[in-house]
Amino acid sequence: MKKQFLLFVSIFLLSVQIISAQTTTNEVRKISVGVLNGKALTLAKPAYPAAARAVEAEGAVNVNVTINETGDVVSAAAVSGHPLLRAAAVNAARESKFSPTQLSGQPVTVTGIIVYNFVADKAPSWLKVGHDLATAQHAPSLMFLNTNSIGKVLQIEWTTEKEQLQKLSEIKQADAPSPLSGRKISETTEKRPDGTTVKRMIVEHAVDPNKQPNSEQIAISQSLIASLQSRLGSDELNLWQFNTGISLSNALSKIRFSNDRERVLDALRGQIQSAPDKVSPEFLTELQKVLTILEKSKTTNEDMAQINLLMTKIIRNQ
Repeated sequence: MKKQFLLFVSIFLLSVQIISAQTTTNEVRKISVGVLNGKALTLAKPAYPAAARAVEAEGAVNVNVTINETGDVVSAAAVSGHPLLRAAAVNAARESKFSPTQLSGQPVTVTGIIVYNFVADKAPSWLKVGHDLATAQHAPSLMFLNTNSIGKVLQIEWTTEKEQLQKLSEIKQADAPSPLSGRKISETTEKRPDGTTVKRMIVEHAVDPNKQPNSEQIAISQSLIASLQSRLGSDELNLWQFNTGISLSNALSKIRFSNDRERVLDALRGQIQSAPDKVSPEFLTELQKVLTILEKSKTTNEDMAQINLLMTKIIRNQ
């Protein structure tokens, strides 16, 4: 009886070892390989979202992906980059295809990062540069200042201006809100055909309206504006556009303050009246529409919405 029991125990242990070996053999392992761009059979190109193009959003977007043993992307999530570019990068990552990866002859799941670099199609107009730099003088935050875009209009030898712009970029980065500090607007969950679940969240970062720009931000913005006005001194059209952008920003930001109201409106009127011959009548008409609204003794929410539409059209057409 004892021998039979020992024989049974031996057979049982042998069976456990065989099952364990089979489990280890059939299990798909996972490895991390870093940046995956160069390993793709097909690296899908992301579409450039219209909303991102309108504000000239650009830069790198890093997407964390998981690739199964057949080379398909089964999950993707953007971990950095401009908010308006992330969804397009994630969609492109999901459409990409990779060679299956094996380790010691066994298929493995791969995790890594796909990096997408978005580049705006063209440099911003001098009107937009003037508008954005003037806004930087009085904005409570530089969150929406696109220093990369502004840098495209600076010539190689303009080293002083590039250094000033870099300082603004550093102030912007130091003051950037944490991704977790915003107010959640919405959250959606999507179950994909491959069984994975994707969560999307829209977060709003509020800027304290009572917050004042720091003195360094104001000083650098003013210095950079003065430097660029000097650089453009002999370029009548671009200098006019630059100064018009400044006048528009000042009018929009200070129109509610009675002590500055007439001064900023006079500056905008002067820009319209001094337009070079090369400026189209249609463009001046749009500027006049903005001025007419701002000249009202009291602007409504509908007025401001109309100004926003006009400003979008004005900036795009330059």
